[in-house]
Amino acid sequence: MSGSKFEEVVNKIISDSPPGELKEVYDDLIKITSENSKNTILDAIENYNVQNCVPIDVEGTSIIISKYNKEGSKFFDPINCVIFSVNHLEHRGLDVEPYEFTHAKLEKQQLKCLHDQLHEYLVQNFPGDVSFAVYPVSEETSKICIIIVSTKYNPSNFWNGHWRSSYIYDLDTEELSGHIFTQVHYYEDGNVNFQSGKDIGQTNVTDVVSAIRDAETAFENDLDFSFSDLNEKQFKALRRRLPVTRSKINWGNAIGSYRLGKNAAEGK
Repeated sequence: MSGSKFEEVVNKIISDSPPGELKEVYDDLIKITSENSKNTILDAIENYNVQNCVPIDVEGTSIIISKYNKEGSKFFDPINCVIFSVNHLEHRGLDVEPYEFTHAKLEKQQLKCLHDQLHEYLVQNFPGDVSFAVYPVSEETSKICIIIVSTKYNPSNFWNGHWRSSYIYDLDTEELSGHIFTQVHYYEDGNVNFQSGKDIGQTNVTDVVSAIRDAETAFENDLDFSFSDLNEKQFKALRRRLPVTRSKINWGNAIGSYRLGKNAAEGK
């Protein structure tokens, strides 16, 4: 396999990794490809962490990394006034140094005020471990980026969950745009990966945190409705197609003997 093709495959595997299971994926890839591929795998993990806004432990403080707070090979946090390198496999900050935030239009106090309002909202509404960030958008001085990441990992019961929402707010036009994404992986005696997302777009937004709260509450309500619909209608419809024999179905080699299995095999 050529180098570029190999990198493409590794990036695809890493990008599809379920939440909270990246270290296990890394260990398996090392076993398959040997230590010679370590740098390629670590590069893919760095891309994954940045794209998924993964929280990093920086001297006991959880700081989200993203393309918005990347400065060369390091990352900065304007609220805590630090800049640092990252061990992307261990999710740990290294070489932490002081950082002075400067911006053509924004003051640190503006970011701090929004940061505090978000903290109050998240403490009241998010379970599990939650991290958030407010970063300036470097190339567009009137815009700020807001990122929320909440994780709940329960490997002892074979499931992990991840919430990520990110928004861009324009201070001049008062427009808010963004995307909410959630993913849950169940892997006890199977492999079920649930993903859902929603684009957000609002105008005339004067209270950013309230607008985010309303958007995320509506998304959560939509999820509740979808799950109820799936359980009450779709699964029941599937069960009605199964044979009524009052005996267990052999989901192994004997599946072809059932009408449902025959129809599936014949493409009906």
